Amino acid sequence: MQKDIEYFKSSKNYFLAAVAVFMGSFLAGILISAKYPDAAAYVFSQMKDTYGGIAGLDPLGMMIVIFENNLLISFAALISGLIFGIIPFAVAAFNGVVLGILVEFILKKQGILFVVAAILPHGIIELPMIIISVGIGFRLGHAAYRSLAGMRPIHELFDELTQGVIFYFKIVASLLLMAALIESHITPFIISRFILH
Repeated sequence: MQKDIEYFKSSKNYFLAAVAVFMGSFLAGILISAKYPDAAAYVFSQMKDTYGGIAGLDPLGMMIVIFENNLLISFAALISGLIFGIIPFAVAAFNGVVLGILVEFILKKQGILFVVAAILPHGIIELPMIIISVGIGFRLGHAAYRSLAGMRPIHELFDELTQGVIFYFKIVASLLLMAALIESHITPFIISRFILH
């Protein structure tokens, strides 16, 4: 556990960079939705078509699908960081913009209480885990650049990769499973209990 804490602390700047990209993109998404409501409606429709079927699954099936999706996105963001952090940047930016658009769009339709109930219970865990995965991707991208530039021996890049993957599966994947459990079992109950009734 001590190694995990040390790894987290030493990655602080990369995590902050990931937060900055995500938050900047999130704000951009809000502005896009406010200025171009038709575009926001289109994004909402596309997301509903893509993920709407999940709502029809039983809680266990929903949890598995959500967990698999988040695992795929977050691990891809991490491992693709080896390509100089380009793809993790795109993952953070894309997710930030889409979330910003959806939040602003749904806020106008359903109100703040619905948005909080629909996102906060699982999002308070899920979003930081995605951002941490992006941050690790940035760290790997930086390590890859330094290795290829001859500033660090290549074996240190493999050490970085190993550390990042171990941290991911010990911490990030475990918490993503918890977020999927909340999103599939608790979030729907909160929405139906306090919002729809």
